[in-house]
Amino acid sequence: MKLPPPNLSFFIPSVYDGRKLECRIFLPPALQNIQSVTTWPIRGAIVAHPYAPLGGCYDDPVVNFISSEFFRANYVVGTFNFRGAGDSEGRTSWTSKPELGDYVSFYGFMLQYLHYVKLALASTNQLASEPQGNQDGSLEDQSPGFTRTAEDASIRLILGGYSYGSLIASHLPTLEVMLDLFQSTTRSENPSPISEIRNIAKQLSTSSLGHLQLSPTGEPDLRTLTTISYLLVSPLLPPVSNLLTIFTSLSLKVQGQSQSKTLPCPNPADQLSMHRSLALAGDQDSFVSATKLERWSDEIAHMPGSQFQFRMIDGADHFWRENERARLVLRVWLFER
Repeated sequence: MKLPPPNLSFFIPSVYDGRKLECRIFLPPALQNIQSVTTWPIRGAIVAHPYAPLGGCYDDPVVNFISSEFFRANYVVGTFNFRGAGDSEGRTSWTSKPELGDYVSFYGFMLQYLHYVKLALASTNQLASEPQGNQDGSLEDQSPGFTRTAEDASIRLILGGYSYGSLIASHLPTLEVMLDLFQSTTRSENPSPISEIRNIAKQLSTSSLGHLQLSPTGEPDLRTLTTISYLLVSPLLPPVSNLLTIFTSLSLKVQGQSQSKTLPCPNPADQLSMHRSLALAGDQDSFVSATKLERWSDEIAHMPGSQFQFRMIDGADHFWRENERARLVLRVWLFER
């Protein structure tokens, strides 16, 4: 299926330097009516695009292919343009550190947005679960379908990317660092990219649920029931990945209220093994050999307690379009628990 037009198109500032990033959100069918939204598991996905100087942007066919599968599975889908792509400000860097800040910005937005949606749904579920009086004064039986389980109430977010987008996704800070970073900003602080992102997320959560007459009440606690997963499509490995980062270790620079600070980023293998992760690649990839991909994936899959999965798609190149086997693998992974 093809993606419909986005429900939300907007800009957010990059936490790296405040440059405006072009973003969009696709709301799944489950958020279109009050009956389905009361039982909708709160889940979202981000799909980052390929290298901008080579034409990469959020309209890339592979990005749309992946996003359409998330949409079909009732995920809130978010895509954004790195600096230098589309109408995002700035130019592509030589180190990828600014682009890492760009992804972190949209990651933080999605965390905030989904948690504000959760607050809005919480009041709806409470109303739906209250006994309703019949005309004769008796209480109306309630459907058990309105009860939201602890698992359904958790925020599930997939951090995805294709090609260059997968490289940036794999270097993101830990979830704990992200929650700390975006939870720490309070109303009393001076304006910053983080506080602006939070305000945009709250405004858009209200406007996007307006047709259901829902709005969030209060401020979310991002640290409650948040889980992440990773999806890497056509991941880039050394030496290609080293060329895109000028052989430097990626770290996160954040623009604060009065000064910037740099936060370390973890080893990608540690995060991919610790969290539920899927890597998809073609055996005819023109940038990374099948042998190197298999060696890389095998090392991560055999780390203690690893949740990493790797699937090689026969006959697929780095620049694939829609692929039925890849579609099936992705669908199976999405619906696994």
